[in-house]
Amino acid sequence: VLVCPLHIVERFRDLHPDEVADLFMTAQKIANVIEKHFQASSLTIVIHV
Repeated sequence: VLVCPLHIVERFRDLHPDEVADLFMTAQKIANVIEKHFQASSLTIVIHV
């Protein structure tokens, strides 16, 4: 699953704090669904630039 902020920035550090919070809250919600669906005990989240 690819989760991307709507605000295009050159670097992760350039996102506003509220955008970072939204991004990771979304990733957390998706991770919960994926873990339940695949009965996984862990999940890896990657920031790729």
